[in-house]
This record gives sequence, structure tokens and C-alpha cells, in this order.
Amino acid sequence: MSAETPAISNKRLVAVVDSSAAHRQKVCAALMSYYDLKPIGDAKEALASLSADPPALILLHATLEPMSAPEFIREALARDALKNTPIIYIAENEIDPQMDAVKEAGADGVVTKPYPRSVLTRSISAQLNTSIEKEWEALPDPQRGALQKSIAVFNTISDALATGETLAFESVKDNCQPLVEAIENNDFKAILDGVRNHDDYTYAHSMRVATLLSLLGHAAGFKNDDQLLLASGGLLHDVGKMMIPHNILNKPGKLTEEEFTVMKSHVPETVEYLKSAGDIPKGVFIIAEQHHEKIDGTGYPHNLQGTALNELARMAAVVDVFSALTDRRVYKPPMEAGKAMGIMTDEMTSHLDPHYVKLFRKVLMDADILS
Repeated sequence: MSAETPAISNKRLVAVVDSSAAHRQKVCAALMSYYDLKPIGDAKEALASLSADPPALILLHATLEPMSAPEFIREALARDALKNTPIIYIAENEIDPQMDAVKEAGADGVVTKPYPRSVLTRSISAQLNTSIEKEWEALPDPQRGALQKSIAVFNTISDALATGETLAFESVKDNCQPLVEAIENNDFKAILDGVRNHDDYTYAHSMRVATLLSLLGHAAGFKNDDQLLLASGGLLHDVGKMMIPHNILNKPGKLTEEEFTVMKSHVPETVEYLKSAGDIPKGVFIIAEQHHEKIDGTGYPHNLQGTALNELARMAAVVDVFSALTDRRVYKPPMEAGKAMGIMTDEMTSHLDPHYVKLFRKVLMDADILS
């Protein structure tokens, strides 16, 4: 990036360049739970505005004024500020007369109307994640390996859920080894930073849980094999969320009772997937099945109480709550670590194991994550 090239300050900003007000509003309504949006109706205005404040991605509709979509793409990619910005073209139909021209001009992807929201979000996500994952290549090992191998596990599971196949646990454990190595060397912050802006929330949350749970386990005296179990359990604990509709998973406001029932189903979905793998250790099942249980018995799915909660579940619950509070979501900025720990310490005494809350606080302070 040259000195004159503006930096992308918001890696989740999607520009919607579309001269059709109705379609522009429809796209923004569909994406508002996922991204920060910048709708612009005039193509020339868009070029000037986006050059000064580059987005992470441009959605370009076929209906464009006062210039054509191919002209806009060529002009955008000729500008230093936008030359590396992914552009997805929304075609009017399968015989859109501009289709070949926009591809030749440099469009990175095409979505054809009519399209379900899932197709649009997947297309955007693929482009944004490619950019973020490319940044990982500059990291040293084991941080680079931890990120690249964990996303490979997640992508494999996503494909397996679609085909009914499973993933061998040995593969998961082997891919978690770089993460455990980074924890043991106290050199893991690049891993947390590396997933902060990843577009797949379930992956980003799970990788943060895997990292922080391993860190907590290290402080509690867990050795390598048990550390691998914690890392693997953290990475796999929420895979059932891949089955939850995105409009529920990413809903900004409070879930309805019916929606919360759907959300809670990610726990049995995760457990069923792990059962199908056949070689998953008991500890990984415990982390997956009990991380939403609370020591006063008000958690789910089994309302376990007190000593009925396994030690691994108690640890996972502390880390999962902290990660959920401090995760970056499109509808909220990440909560400061100190505020999150304050809530956990002062307001969740009947939910979380106080011993592990205290130990986790010390871990975060030692790692300079909490001042």
C-alpha cells in the first residue's frame, strides 16, 4: 500500500452502489445484521466518496447512473485507494447484457437476481475472508499455523455438514497443536487479533474460545495432551451453530422465545455431529454439551446444578461468556475486557464458577489483556 493509499478503517464496511433506490434499500435491509453499510445512488459520487473512505467491499448493481457498471469497475480499479477492493456485481438476470463486460473489467464475483439472502452473504463473506486470511501469511509460526489449520478444520466441517460426512478427531487435534504451542510460548495474541475481523462469526468465536480456554488450562496446570483436548473442545463447541439460520444467529435485538428455542438447539446439534464422528474424547463432548449450563441450575440443555457440572464445563462456561461479551458483532462493538470481567464477577456469581472466574481474571492480567 502506498503512502497515498487510504487505509481501510472499517474492515466490515460494504458499499452498496446502486441507482435503484428500491433495490438499494432491499440489499441494505438484507445485510444490516451482518455488515456496516454505505449506500450510494450515484456512480460518480460513489467513486469520489469511496476513494476517500475505502470500503472492505463494493456491491455494484446493474442499474447504475450516470455510467455503466463496467466503466465504474475500470475507473475504481484504476484508483490506488480502490485497486485492491473486491467488487461483486449484482446482475439483473442470467442473460444480463453487461455480464461478460463486468467480468472482463475485473469484477471479483457475480450474484444473479433473483437471489436468496444466503447467496449474497456467502458471496460477500468469501471475498472478505480471503483478504483477512491472506494477512495471516505474514505471521510467524506457530500463529500462522494455528489460524490456517483451524480455519481448514472449520471449512471441512461446514462441507461435511452439507454432505453428511464427518471429520476424524485426530485431524482436529493435530491442527490444534500450533495453537497449544503458541499458548505454551506465551505468544498467542496474534491469533486473537487474526480472527477479530473474520467474517464467519461462529469460527471467530470458536477460535477465541479455543485460545482462551487453552490459556486458562495452561494456568490450571493442564499439560500438552489435555491442552489439545481443551483447544479441540473450544474449536468444536459451537459447530451446531452452522445449522442455525443467520437471521437468528445475527439478530441485533433480543430473541423471541421461539427464536431462543432455535438458538439453544445448537447444543444438541453439536453433540449429534460429534457422536457421528465416533472417536471424539469424552472431554470434548462435555465442553460442547455443558458450556451453557450454570451452577445454579438455570442453564441449558439439562439444567445441571452444582457438582453435576464437570470441571471442563465450568472452565468452558467462563471463557464462552467472556468471549461472547467481548466478541465484535456488526450490531455492537466489542466490550472492553475490564467491563466484561466486571459483569462476570459482580452479576453472574450464581452462574459461573468463582474459582475459574478468579483464575481467568489473573490469566488475562498476566497476558496484558486486562489491566
